[in-house]
Amino acid sequence: MLPAIWFLFVFHQTVAELQVNSLEDSDPRPRCECGANRSSIKVRVVGGHNAGKGVFPYAIGLLDAEVEDEQSRIMRSEPFCGATLVSDRHVLTAAHCVKERSAEHIAVDIGDYDLQEVREDNHHIVRNITKYPDYVPGKFHSDIAVIEFERPVDWSSGVRAAWLPSSSLELEPGTTVSVYGWGRLNYGGRHPDVLQTVELPVVNNTECQTEFVTIIEPSMLCAGGESGKDACIGDSGSGLVVRLDNEYVLCGLVSFGRRCALPHVPGVYTRVSSFIDWIYNQTLSSDCKPCIFTEGEESSRKRTNDITRQNMQIYYSKITCAN
Repeated sequence: MLPAIWFLFVFHQTVAELQVNSLEDSDPRPRCECGANRSSIKVRVVGGHNAGKGVFPYAIGLLDAEVEDEQSRIMRSEPFCGATLVSDRHVLTAAHCVKERSAEHIAVDIGDYDLQEVREDNHHIVRNITKYPDYVPGKFHSDIAVIEFERPVDWSSGVRAAWLPSSSLELEPGTTVSVYGWGRLNYGGRHPDVLQTVELPVVNNTECQTEFVTIIEPSMLCAGGESGKDACIGDSGSGLVVRLDNEYVLCGLVSFGRRCALPHVPGVYTRVSSFIDWIYNQTLSSDCKPCIFTEGEESSRKRTNDITRQNMQIYYSKITCAN
């Protein structure tokens, strides 16, 4: 029976990836501006520290607001949840963050890093909230939602969309990933002013299951378990990224856990790769298409880098010979 189940899983993943590739190939829109503004993460989040400015230019805060006459009045400066920019008009977050909130009670805070330096022009009015069809309030199955906002982002401001994974992305246990957010610094503690980040190891789902009553499904990803390091209250919906060929690729969204940073207790994240085709279809109203990081993308980058190095070697060899 196991071989049959495995075949169906692989078949589903292959079909999903083909669907996204087909969408990308037939999509005439230009790619969104994606990726970090800096080449490395400076190793919120409990046990972390200030994220380097520009390292996560797609980190978004969701704020409680009242929208009247196309103007938003912010009720609290601290984000109630995090999100990640994936196009010029869309962010990804956890569905449980918006299960009881309507569009007119949320503002999307884009481009801020230090909450003490918040600018009103960074606040975007929400147009629509779409939760994954299978999501059930009070549960964590398919805990993912897309928020569409009215005014497109200005790429010249330095904000960027995150790279999304292909549907076939698999992370081995022990792989280092990083979570970012403005959540509390410890359970019951205060919110930081500056975006925080911490590095965590990926944990096998079977091992993770021993710490939870909730079923850890294949569409979930576990990371952490080291005492003093974790996502915490207010980080829900924030992104988890993995480094692939000098790019940080969004692999998870903060979903649930037990308190914060307990030893041997991982946090549970929505596995973004399980929802790529759905995410792509939700962003068709944007002016640019999301960036999907595939193995081909990585190989292409490596080939380009190799060719560039070879050309530089030839160039300098010619200069040396000429002299």
